[in-house]
Amino acid sequence: MFRHLRSAVLVLGSVALIAGPDTASAQFGKRLKDAVQSNAENRAITSVIEQQNKAIDAALTAALSSGDDEAGGKLYEELTEAGRLTVTGVAFEPGTATMTESSAASLKAIGSMLKAHAELTVRLEAYAPDKPVAAARADAVKQSLVKAYPIEETRLQTSGYGAQDSERLDLVQQ
Repeated sequence: MFRHLRSAVLVLGSVALIAGPDTASAQFGKRLKDAVQSNAENRAITSVIEQQNKAIDAALTAALSSGDDEAGGKLYEELTEAGRLTVTGVAFEPGTATMTESSAASLKAIGSMLKAHAELTVRLEAYAPDKPVAAARADAVKQSLVKAYPIEETRLQTSGYGAQDSERLDLVQQ
């Protein structure tokens, strides 16, 4: 972070020498102020996201309860019967791949299902108005499950789809 700021200062200092002392000094000051402000905003946003992710991680790493196992069993029955299902309860901050804390219960149910049925492989299909956001959401769910439970990454594939009228997460049996 400081390396980039130091590079910006050196570049802006070089511009100051070329453009003349008064104009360059004013431009340098403004650009330096903007760079510092932008850097502070980025750190604040990163801090908020890290706090949200810590809360979700804490919820997921708590021991699975019998309720989680029961919910996982129901998911397994629905998934194997229909071949796909829409997961309720997984929510994201608007326009991002940051899950809300309310997602923990659904993620625990999915984790319980996958832990109990080691033969099961699924594709996580996320739908959002913006396809890259949808793909990032599917990957975020996968990474949370792999991190919190003894699930091999190869058992989970991800896909993101652009859908203007629907934001959801589907599990598709492979």
